[in-house]
Amino acid sequence: MGPGTSQQYWSNHWHSKELSIAPQSHPIRQWIESEVAQSVAADVFEVGCYPGKFLAVFGEKGYVLSGIDSFSKMNSEIPRWLEGEGYKVGQFYQLDFCHFISQKKYDIVCSFGFIEHFKSWEIALAKHVEIAKDGGQIMIDVPNLKSPLYYWLYKILEPEILENHVLATLNKKVICDVFEKNGCTIKTAEHIGHFYFRFVTHHDRFSLAIAGCINFFRPIFELLPKSVYARYIAVSAAKKT
Repeated sequence: MGPGTSQQYWSNHWHSKELSIAPQSHPIRQWIESEVAQSVAADVFEVGCYPGKFLAVFGEKGYVLSGIDSFSKMNSEIPRWLEGEGYKVGQFYQLDFCHFISQKKYDIVCSFGFIEHFKSWEIALAKHVEIAKDGGQIMIDVPNLKSPLYYWLYKILEPEILENHVLATLNKKVICDVFEKNGCTIKTAEHIGHFYFRFVTHHDRFSLAIAGCINFFRPIFELLPKSVYARYIAVSAAKKT
């Protein structure tokens, strides 16, 4: 497939991140909770699972947790942390997803902010479908960076973020078309989350102050259509049997 994002980018991105479950207010957590039922035996596989904050949401729902990430701290931290939280843990792989071959199929395959970092993103998405069980569910989200609101904010303030995303992926219809081409039916496809701007790789006080000033205008931005101000595009699909 060929990843379009360097390991240095991810090192900056996960700078000083603590391992913890996504907060109740996070729109992706809320989306997962609305889409996924409780289970005592089903399993989930997250692609690009570090730092595990969304995988833990599935853990709360009783799923056996597995995943893959090439980030250097993944194998040493994620399984131990999830077990320590009392979740059921399956198999974890510290490996580039493009080299991953799985004999096992999963009830749910998911990724959150992953496919848009791959030049051959359609192949990456097809591989999600490949490792799902027949009738299984595939859930992905991508950031809404093609919205003119976010696009110009990042273009002016942190242009490297746009450079590290394959912008062709950031389109709800395009994602749905690729799912359907790979033998899936679309369950939900929507824009989710309130307006929120943050710097991804800049962590200094000045950057935090700028982001705070921008977010002060959230009530005004949210007068725009949701497709413009929402943080994410979220798509859930079912693999045909």
